[in-house]
Amino acid sequence: MTDATHVLVVDDEPDMCWALENILKLEGYHVTSATSGKEALRLAKDGDFEMAFIDVRLLDIDGIKLCRLIREALPETRAIAISGYLYHDDVVIQQGLEEGIFAEFISKPFDMDEIYRVVKKALQNY
Repeated sequence: MTDATHVLVVDDEPDMCWALENILKLEGYHVTSATSGKEALRLAKDGDFEMAFIDVRLLDIDGIKLCRLIREALPETRAIAISGYLYHDDVVIQQGLEEGIFAEFISKPFDMDEIYRVVKKALQNY
């Protein structure tokens, strides 16, 4: 991990963006947040992110579709899907992992150690 590692956080809940931002900043990551899929796509097209945490249930776009669109715009970005509604063994999550749409999945609520573990694993495969 370096200070140059730039992470995009996408969640329509500002409190969730704030929580993830602060967890990641504690480890020295540069974090940019978006509270909509539209804003995230604009940021992805204008920026260079090594990683993106993307809520699978956004108000304006399906989060899994957003993972695909961000990966098209930034093929090297490691997407991590997050959800409070789906779980690791749900078919759509398993399919997304198998197809490489996202590198990892985290269920809400999560803790700091889980975030750090997933980030480390995703960056190792970067």
